[in-house]
Amino acid sequence: MQDFQKLNEADRERFADAVESSFDVVSRQQFFVWTQSAVQALVPHEILVCGVEDGSRRGMAVHRFSASRYFGNEQFELLTDPLTGLLARLMDASGSARGSVVLAPTVPPKTADAELNALIEQAELKNLAAHLMTGARGSLDAFYAFSRISVALDARVAYALELLVPHVHCAFLRVLASERGVASATSQRASRLVTERQAQILNLIKLGKTNSEIALVLHCSPWTIKNHIHAILRKLDSNTRTHAIARAMSLGILQPD
Repeated sequence: MQDFQKLNEADRERFADAVESSFDVVSRQQFFVWTQSAVQALVPHEILVCGVEDGSRRGMAVHRFSASRYFGNEQFELLTDPLTGLLARLMDASGSARGSVVLAPTVPPKTADAELNALIEQAELKNLAAHLMTGARGSLDAFYAFSRISVALDARVAYALELLVPHVHCAFLRVLASERGVASATSQRASRLVTERQAQILNLIKLGKTNSEIALVLHCSPWTIKNHIHAILRKLDSNTRTHAIARAMSLGILQPD
């Protein structure tokens, strides 16, 4: 690393502050405040787009944190397209150098980055400094893209990203883990509202079964099923079977198809 890329004394203090304060981040609100304060001191930006392979779906889950009034749902949707969105363009721009920093638009402009530059303009990003992170197996695990940066996109910014983004990644993973924990706890509490047999009945109702058909499946009388359904409606504060199904799905007792 050449000397002109290294942080000066003031930036070293800012970096230390950002790292230390990152350990207090456990929620999205805290993450946003942290990136707009401690991280902002090193990479002044208005928009942060995070892409994380979290194992919960096919492809990356993409998240946004924006303080710009020009960046709304329409612009964000442009970035999330799996074929023409931000991840695809960043991978094209980085080539084989996975784990690298991508700065755009480049000066002078590079022909290979034309599609990334066009996406930046279309999505009202103005400019972009991104870090692509690879895991132990060499696959792309995450990317963090800062936009509307108010300083020159130079070697100092690239170096700051190399130092900061691993800590940004750890903080954001902690946020996602905290959210999954809350969701799991909520689901477990909701599942205790009904018995295992009542959950089976709810699932059969969701499949369109009548009381008689449910009774045949569960080898009991229609009268028993009717009593169970009355209890289910009472527990879920519902007036109809349809409402009970909707409530059960919203509480995590049933999974949507």
